[in-house]
Amino acid sequence: MAKEGGRKRKRRIAGWFSQNDRESLLVGITTTVAFLGIAVMIIFMADVVISSERLQMTNDIERSFNDIIFALDQGRTQTGSVMSDDKVNGVGIYNASGSLVMSWGRVYNMLPVGTLTQQMAEVGDSVIVSFDEDSRTAEYIRFVQHPLMSSTSLLSAAFTGASALSDQSHFIFISFDGSEYISQRNMIRLVSLLAIAGVILLYVFVMSTNRENRQYKEKMAKQDNLAALGQAARTLTHEIKNPLSAITIQVALLKRQLRDSEYLDEVTLIESETQRLIHLTNRVSDFLRNPEGQPEQVDVAAMVDQLVPLFAYPVKVLEGSLKHAYVLFDQDRLRSVIENIIKNGCESCEGRDPQVEIEIVLGRGGMYHIYIRDRGDGIQGDPEKLFDPFYTTKIHGSGIGLAISRQFLQARGGDIKLSPRPGGGTVVELVIAKYSFVQELVVQGARRKKEKGGLGR
Repeated sequence: MAKEGGRKRKRRIAGWFSQNDRESLLVGITTTVAFLGIAVMIIFMADVVISSERLQMTNDIERSFNDIIFALDQGRTQTGSVMSDDKVNGVGIYNASGSLVMSWGRVYNMLPVGTLTQQMAEVGDSVIVSFDEDSRTAEYIRFVQHPLMSSTSLLSAAFTGASALSDQSHFIFISFDGSEYISQRNMIRLVSLLAIAGVILLYVFVMSTNRENRQYKEKMAKQDNLAALGQAARTLTHEIKNPLSAITIQVALLKRQLRDSEYLDEVTLIESETQRLIHLTNRVSDFLRNPEGQPEQVDVAAMVDQLVPLFAYPVKVLEGSLKHAYVLFDQDRLRSVIENIIKNGCESCEGRDPQVEIEIVLGRGGMYHIYIRDRGDGIQGDPEKLFDPFYTTKIHGSGIGLAISRQFLQARGGDIKLSPRPGGGTVVELVIAKYSFVQELVVQGARRKKEKGGLGR
């Protein structure tokens, strides 16, 4: 069991690599790395600009500190002009215990000395700069252990009269208007986010365009292959049909002459294989000619009920399935599609019950979804590859059934999808548009127009 699981994983990995050619994988990786590099560069540049603005803000505060100290050192008691010019909201001088000694403007009555000392020890500096988003202010705190002013200055005299400053250790606090810095920082962040969003949108657009171009190229290559295949198939079926007809007649004569002969079984085998070839050429002709056929109102649920008893293994129609589901479809073609899918499900298991289940539900947009589930060997490789004409994983398969089924369904605006079934097996989903009287009128009008065009020629 372990070896079998390992083989399945290897097949899945091989199938994945077969679905992604090296060129598209390389383009995807290169594009992703390039756009990630651009995004990282934008983030880095934004961080550099914000750091530069913060450094400029710190320099402005340092300059304000020097201006204020210089003003006080010169004996000027009126510091309002200096504070106004430097956008300073308040200046405070605190003793070593954090108590306010002198102040100008709006300052704190106390400073948390323990917290400040710890923060200064962590950053390894005697200065702390913080920003308050709510009040849009910058707070500058410096710890000073020696007198900054001369003995004749007004501030020095004030210090001398303050017993709390006798140890000459104190904190100087400046509250600075940081509105401009915060606005610029927020603007930089906004521009960076918009730039990253633009890069993401551009990345999605480039990847989507690349995927669409790849799909378009694959579609064009597939159409070219189908066109060449169609031309070859037309010639081949035409050349094969005449010999097959002659063989059929001769085999019938041989069976009549060898009715009681020991060679009758061999002749019967030849007849069976000849009929299989005739059936194959007819199906190829169906694939090449107009797949729409003669659409009419058909009850899919009733058709399923008629087909279920015809198979060797039991086919279960789930209880929640719709009892009636009317569509506008060529009856023979629809029967061929459903019969082929159920047959594939019944043949997907060797010597065991495939547990085929059928469910018909009505989805969005007026589309019926017919689910045909089995417990077979599952999908090996790329599911889309199974829709290529003449591609098959069966020993005795022709590889034309799924291609014809999709051709018939897409001609009527539907589709067919394959997916793995949870627990093992395959789920085949047939999508067919719900019948409408307007749809029938459109089909009849197109048919009459085509018939009139044919008569005109």
